[in-house]
Amino acid sequence: MKTKISILKDNQADVGIGTLIVFIAMILVAAVAAAVLIQTSGVLQQKAQQTGKEATSEVASNLKISSVVGTTDGSSIRVQNLNVTLELAAGGSSIDFSKVVIKYLNESSTTILSRQTDASAGATATLFNYTEVRVGSGSANNVLQSGDLAVVTLNLNAMTQELYPRKKGTIQIIPESGTMVIKDLVAPSTYGDNTQVQLFP
Repeated sequence: MKTKISILKDNQADVGIGTLIVFIAMILVAAVAAAVLIQTSGVLQQKAQQTGKEATSEVASNLKISSVVGTTDGSSIRVQNLNVTLELAAGGSSIDFSKVVIKYLNESSTTILSRQTDASAGATATLFNYTEVRVGSGSANNVLQSGDLAVVTLNLNAMTQELYPRKKGTIQIIPESGTMVIKDLVAPSTYGDNTQVQLFP
């Protein structure tokens, strides 16, 4: 008598393997997504740090104009030179004046000036003169540091932008980094007999 062998089909194993494949695929997708998120967060962190540094530089390197004094011609009809006294604002970082650009504007024209590099020469039509009258630490150089007091001289006569009574002028000081400092000047109705005129404060 022959023995009958019966083979039973069981589909549960196939279902289990399919579930395992889906599970592994989900893990791989999650790993890739996590790697992308980590990389993105790292890039965003670097950008945030850089932005923070730039914002701090913009705020911290501010200049402060303490006074503006004009020197008149022999007849006291017009101001021929401007002496602008500068210092760093509280918390400001050092500023290299060899990289500073100054603009002077009046009602008819604009002049752009850079620093005079010849120590024996004065301000010209395109160059301003920079002098440190008080040195907070170290020795006098072209860098305005905490505790320093400097005077920038503009030769309005050479620039053909003399400041006459009742007229206006604007000084714009643009450092390499940080915010631009703007000072508007309004000349008095008369200079009298004065050779030195306080225009600010």
